[in-house]
Amino acid sequence: MSASNGVLVSAVFSALLLIANGASAQTPPALADLVGARGSSGETQMEARGYQFIKANAVRGEKWAFWWNSQQRECVQVATADGRYSAIQVVPAANCGQAGDPRPVAQGWQDDERRGDAPTLTLICYGEGKKPSTETHSGFRWNPRRDRYESISEVTNSTEDFDAEVQVEISGQRGRIHLSGKLVAVLHSGDSNNWWNLDDLQVSSDRITGRYALNFLNKPKVDIDRRSGRIHIDGMEHFRGECNEGNWADSHRRF
Repeated sequence: MSASNGVLVSAVFSALLLIANGASAQTPPALADLVGARGSSGETQMEARGYQFIKANAVRGEKWAFWWNSQQRECVQVATADGRYSAIQVVPAANCGQAGDPRPVAQGWQDDERRGDAPTLTLICYGEGKKPSTETHSGFRWNPRRDRYESISEVTNSTEDFDAEVQVEISGQRGRIHLSGKLVAVLHSGDSNNWWNLDDLQVSSDRITGRYALNFLNKPKVDIDRRSGRIHIDGMEHFRGECNEGNWADSHRRF
């Protein structure tokens, strides 16, 4: 690669990071005004708008609650931090104990649903992630040639920590993964309602591995340890979490 091409790629990558940092998570329009509301008043509004509380989980200092709207057949995930709603987004209906997503990614999932076949394994995983980011630094720097301090403003690459939830479904030889929050890049493709097919899927008694194409540059690898329940996602974004199915018969592994 020539020097000019390298500079161009670097500039494009930095621009994508700046766009990503300025993007917010997708929020249902009918609930957008509740982001930033206090948790107690937010719960009252959720009920007034036809949502029923289902369950809640905690990750570090953040609470994740699931609400179901039977009229709209919609499950939403509400994140609460410091006593206020920090994010609201639509998630698969299975998170609310309802039937699976009606808009599958691949034709094979449509065939399964027409036959009434349920996924053979459904996992909901919570954890923490890291993604590329940028930081702007301002200050003063000594210029020995001019014998004085001069003001500077620099943009440097860094990483951003975040909490997230993912869902994995396995049906026969097919698999798919649902991403949420900052695991979904601003520029992405190949998904249906934030579901991506898992390519190169390998399922053994102890491990599940595969890849999904977030975009043409980013094809993260998924690695799930069935004994410990730990999930690793490695791409431009990195995610580490713990998965649960709910009930499992084999006492020697999580699922």
